[in-house]
Amino acid sequence: MFSVRISELYGWAAHLPYPDRVRELHDMRIAAKRLRYLFEFFTPCFGEELAGLLKRFKQLQDYLGEIHDCDVWVDYLRAQLREAYHELDAARRGLSSFVGADPDLRTGAQSLREQLARGPAQGLLMMLVDVVERRSRLYGELLGFWAQLEADDFHGQLIRLVAAAARLEKLEA
Repeated sequence: MFSVRISELYGWAAHLPYPDRVRELHDMRIAAKRLRYLFEFFTPCFGEELAGLLKRFKQLQDYLGEIHDCDVWVDYLRAQLREAYHELDAARRGLSSFVGADPDLRTGAQSLREQLARGPAQGLLMMLVDVVERRSRLYGELLGFWAQLEADDFHGQLIRLVAAAARLEKLEA
């Protein structure tokens, strides 16, 4: 059971170098969560080393979860922008109906400018920029965190912990 969950997590890790693999990063988060919960359920079978590993699982889940939250927000904000610009585009197309410097063109252009200024598009764009910047920062931190896990042989630690618990179980049986 443990080896399957560990393999699942590390299988998804192959997608880490690709920031645009949104679904795969989310699946990695789910794999980390499953493995962490499995270890937590069997906590009595493991020694004190487990506490530090669980802390690192939590950090990994936090990074992947916050990145996923950003991805969800990006999709939501883009959908809201499409809607906002659809409304603005209708007003913009209305300006095409005027001939020359028709006095009503000024009124229509002024109205469109006011819609742009008070409408949601500018705020949505600012939010989108903030969320993308946050995701980018978190993704960089995730890569650094994962590199540290690799340098610390996190994978090996997990395997050794499970193997030691299995050996202890056999000795007690």
